[in-house]
Amino acid sequence: MNKKNILIASAIGVVLVLGGAGIALAVSDIGENDGPLTGETLDRASNAALAEVGPGTVTSAERNDDGGSAYDLEVRLDDGTAVDVELNDAFDVVWVGDYDNDNSSNNNSSAPSATPNATADSSAADQAASERASAEAAALAAIGTGRVTDFDRDDDWDHVYEVEVTLDNGSDRDVELDANFVVVRIDDVQQ
Repeated sequence: MNKKNILIASAIGVVLVLGGAGIALAVSDIGENDGPLTGETLDRASNAALAEVGPGTVTSAERNDDGGSAYDLEVRLDDGTAVDVELNDAFDVVWVGDYDNDNSSNNNSSAPSATPNATADSSAADQAASERASAEAAALAAIGTGRVTDFDRDDDWDHVYEVEVTLDNGSDRDVELDANFVVVRIDDVQQ
């Protein structure tokens, strides 16, 4: 073999080794996109959430893959209230919701209540709460009667919001809405 062939064979070998390492790294990163937060990521997310909602304990912290936020944390405030806090990749708060009050009231609105120690920079949280309220109102208008029992932002190709409404007879309907709060589909929920 001449030197030129040896160099070409060596270059191909290096490319294959590096390519294989890249594939292995990419595959190992797949599991990194969901599941509980740990280490520095958990610390940063917890600090950001507690800075937004006030003193409490982070009871759950996970990566979020629904397309609306990067991290989803549940905080139990010192007064016992459970608050959900969603953060973007930069650990900025994008949504805050008080779920203890969402399912316990008998009215048709379950928009998140304001958090006790919200900072002045809560425009993203206000926008998210407004979007949620609009989605819930559109879902209730489409169903006619009932109460909202669940709300999710979604990243499916055909809808952005999913609102579960429990009817007076106890059955549930999932109402899927697009970004303009137009109903895309209503499904019965099988229990």
